[in-house]
Amino acid sequence: MYDLIVAGGTVVDGTGAPAVRADVAIEDGRIAEVGDLGHASAVHRIDAAGKAVAPGFIDTHAHSEISVIAQPDAPAKIRQGVTTEVVGNCGFSAFPPAEETREMARHFARPVLGHPEIDWEWSDAAGYFSRLERQGVAVNVATLIGHGTLRNAVLGFDKRAPAAGELRTMQALLQQGMEQGAFGISTGLCYPPGVFAGTDEIVELCRVVARNGGVYATHLRDQSDRLEQSVAEALEIGRRARVPVLISHHKAAGRRNWGKVKATLAMLDQARAAGHETWSDVYPYIAGQSTIISLLPSWVIDGGLEAMLARLNDPAARERIAREFETGLPGWENRAGAVGWDNVIVTSVVTDKNRDIEGLSVHAAAQRHGKGDVEFLLELIMEERGTVGKLSIQCCEEDVLTVLTHSRTMIGSDGLDVGNPHPRQYGCFARVLGEYVREKNALSLEAAIHKMTGLPARVFGFAELGLVKPGLRADLVVFDPATVRETGTFKDPRRHPEGIEWVLVGGVAAMAEGRPTGERNGSVLRKGTAGS
Repeated sequence: MYDLIVAGGTVVDGTGAPAVRADVAIEDGRIAEVGDLGHASAVHRIDAAGKAVAPGFIDTHAHSEISVIAQPDAPAKIRQGVTTEVVGNCGFSAFPPAEETREMARHFARPVLGHPEIDWEWSDAAGYFSRLERQGVAVNVATLIGHGTLRNAVLGFDKRAPAAGELRTMQALLQQGMEQGAFGISTGLCYPPGVFAGTDEIVELCRVVARNGGVYATHLRDQSDRLEQSVAEALEIGRRARVPVLISHHKAAGRRNWGKVKATLAMLDQARAAGHETWSDVYPYIAGQSTIISLLPSWVIDGGLEAMLARLNDPAARERIAREFETGLPGWENRAGAVGWDNVIVTSVVTDKNRDIEGLSVHAAAQRHGKGDVEFLLELIMEERGTVGKLSIQCCEEDVLTVLTHSRTMIGSDGLDVGNPHPRQYGCFARVLGEYVREKNALSLEAAIHKMTGLPARVFGFAELGLVKPGLRADLVVFDPATVRETGTFKDPRRHPEGIEWVLVGGVAAMAEGRPTGERNGSVLRKGTAGS
């Protein structure tokens, strides 16, 4: 007798193969058998007739490393079918936080990672993993090591190359993190302090990752006017370090750059043809969300928070910043110049004084206060001490489709659990299934599920996840292909999808008949262990 049989569903197994009608038997948290099991008995049975049965979805680009501590039931992800999250992206991660720079790391990460009430009590990956395991989590958690956090632990926010000894220290910390179970390194080359790093620094760190069989995931140095050059840099790093490259949230920001993704995807294909592993992930929206200080020229942030605030209080520096927003600066991604201040929306602030501008564009908020756009921006950053989240309306639907349908693209929500969040935090995967599979017919159901499951499991090396196959972990999603859809909007983002009915993590229901159960049967995934 099996523990559970998911009966009568259409199994989309994660390989991309055609869906088949089959039953799925589960025993001791693993898939025991797939096929016609009408003869078999089980303690429990789920009627999946008319529904799709798929592997649990893998969010390849999450920022939940702190929110899974604050909200271990992970409702925003479980309720859209996500059973595994890859965190530590864009150069931000929960470790290694050096004691003397810990608070600066937390402060600058707050608009991305959120939850300032959580104490970063750990000092390395092992300590962070221990914290997760002590309290339990609903989803599986795998992590990359954020280059920005790593750099901050050794150099702080200094705008300079590391000395030889400092680079060795960074490499040693990275090696330690990889040995403790991290799956690779991520960069955020438009965010401080990653913005201060040169290509050679990243290559030397990625060589450590390559020796340990990891992945290099990169938020490019420029996703707008210098997109092609930034992709070329990422590919150079991959080639020199001999490490697989994952382009995070592949996009072209700003109307004048729309269409460039065709060229950059071709660059990835050419690298792949030459023997270098390359991948992308994407979220299916034309708007993105991040921290507002990423809009500033990098010199403004040199030295960290207090140095930045001092510059913003200096009339000459403010005048220079305003001029550079107008004219640009060599090597700097002028994202605001590419998308326009009316397309930069304030999503989160810390002080009650500015709460009324959440949801307004910088341009609209500046007009409300009778100020110029840049003047208002700089004053807001000073008043909030840099902890301001923003949303940028930046891409076009044609580009989203181009990247989404590419054969080597996975799905990553890039969701942030901060302030007035982007709806992708709650509905990214349901949006793919509802809008891009059912409504637009841009992807077959099998192709979409492959991008959410089997493909990322292969890229990251999650050997026991990503497929409906006997012997693997019973992480499963039962959903209705005819009704699944995102319900959140930019005005009302904290709404859960419809059509997701059951979510199993290790054979235990985290969601049953559309309702979360509160079960925390997720695992910390460590590279090189049986679970990965």
